[in-house]
Amino acid sequence: MKKTAYALLLAASLTISCNDAFLDRYPLDQISDENFWQTEDHVKSVANTFTASLRGKYWLNMTEAMADSAPWAVTTAFRTIGGGNYATDISQINTIWEESYTYIGRTNYFLHNYQRAVNVSDEVKERFAAEAYFYRAYNYWMLTTYFGDVPYITDVLSVDSPDVYRGRDKRSDIIDAITKDLEDHYRALPEYIEAGSDEFGRVSQTAALALLSRIYLYNERWADAVDAAERAMASTYYTLYSTGNPDVDYKNLFNYTGRASRNANNHETLLAFVYNYSLGEDARTSHNLSREIWVPNDYSRFVPTKSTIESYLTDEGEIWDPSSVSTYEEVFEHRDPRMTQSILQPGSAWEGGVGGDINNDDPKLFTYPLLVNMRSGCMTYSGYYLTKYVEPSTVSSVSHDDNDIIILRYAEVLLNYIEAKEQLGSVTQDDLDRTINKLRDRVGMVHLDLDKLPQGSDLRTEIRRERRVELFFEGHRYFDLIRWKEGARLGEDLLGVKRSWLDQSRLSSSLDDLTWKNVDGEEYLVIETGRTFVDPKHYLLSVPFKQSQLNPNLLPNNPGWN
Repeated sequence: MKKTAYALLLAASLTISCNDAFLDRYPLDQISDENFWQTEDHVKSVANTFTASLRGKYWLNMTEAMADSAPWAVTTAFRTIGGGNYATDISQINTIWEESYTYIGRTNYFLHNYQRAVNVSDEVKERFAAEAYFYRAYNYWMLTTYFGDVPYITDVLSVDSPDVYRGRDKRSDIIDAITKDLEDHYRALPEYIEAGSDEFGRVSQTAALALLSRIYLYNERWADAVDAAERAMASTYYTLYSTGNPDVDYKNLFNYTGRASRNANNHETLLAFVYNYSLGEDARTSHNLSREIWVPNDYSRFVPTKSTIESYLTDEGEIWDPSSVSTYEEVFEHRDPRMTQSILQPGSAWEGGVGGDINNDDPKLFTYPLLVNMRSGCMTYSGYYLTKYVEPSTVSSVSHDDNDIIILRYAEVLLNYIEAKEQLGSVTQDDLDRTINKLRDRVGMVHLDLDKLPQGSDLRTEIRRERRVELFFEGHRYFDLIRWKEGARLGEDLLGVKRSWLDQSRLSSSLDDLTWKNVDGEEYLVIETGRTFVDPKHYLLSVPFKQSQLNPNLLPNNPGWN
């Protein structure tokens, strides 16, 4: 029974994700072992199951809740994990493990069977095989980043398979294997997938190179990361999304205006999890992110933190000093333009219901945060709201969003490149100009000058700041802190707005009723205290207790978890 349970955990699943509606499907009730693997539709129908690996909007639930930039507003399992206060039997860690191996099982099933499709051209078969290698690599990238050493399974398992009780393989060996797979097979993919086409959502050569650059970077293979990023940057199709409107282009990349699944001019999104609410009732797919961020009758689910606000430079490229402003409105003035295209600024259009300003009688205009849950507006536990990924037209309805959830985009490739170059000690001004300064040009931000870094800072700090700012709320922050060995930041209290910036006379609720923490003589709104980060324990997640019970060969556990 134990062996059967573990085999099922790793076995392939042919169930097509309900979020794959944008791809062609094959009717599963017509599939049998005898008639399958004969047509291109058969091959494609299995390949269509791979995209569930990307997890869609749930990817943000997992990753952002664990980090310190825009965590889930109230305590959730993933926030608890990020805060270091969890045991080995927490179910969400087991779910990461189980789901990843289920998705790996799908790719293994494909790779062990696709050559049976003798009536399909080799070109088509090898293209979808390359997708299988991509998604297998993606899932092993995730598993090794979370857990370190894990079982490396490439076979289709049955109850009699020796790998059912396989122990953990070295992370470095797994990385060698999956990067070799990607290097060997990515050229079988199309060079690019046209934005706005029916094919959008499939994997391109450039997406595979972007994933390669990410895997190499995460595993400190700096020269390889530079090489993979350079190959991706050589694409004649992919570039940053810009319409010449620096005030909105970055923001629009994440809402309906710029979504690459509909907008043929978005050549930045390399791979996204695609939703389509316009399909029939039985086929439509959607998420609820806009309403969760601006929920008009409850609390905002994801909230920007103090450390996020302070990470944005001034519009002149200098480190921002919180003591230089005295009001809530001034916090948003003269800052890196990506700040107000990511975080809601006073004076912005608003669909979040009643705000916190008793002097504002226009519910369509945001002027001040709502700090208590009155059920008539969107309350914030930090004093700040997101605007990134918000599609205002869908806030009034539950689960009507179908903007793309971006998984890989060209901007990340540029940031992977410059970070790896810095680690090699070989950054030039030309490198900055072709990477970070292109990102800044999109929003009209002053350039980063190698000879005029912000006072009190250094190049590595500024490259990492750029990554935090540009990739804010896209699921990168937790992983970045872990691989930079800056995990101690995850153990710090989560804080929000500075009390002195709020005018009590404009608020219907008392600031005295909220919880504040004194930091260097100033009070900041408390989101969460009692977090911890133990080195080296929390640099890797625990092997899930359930899995160690099913397979004792997974032990010993990661450092600190025994």
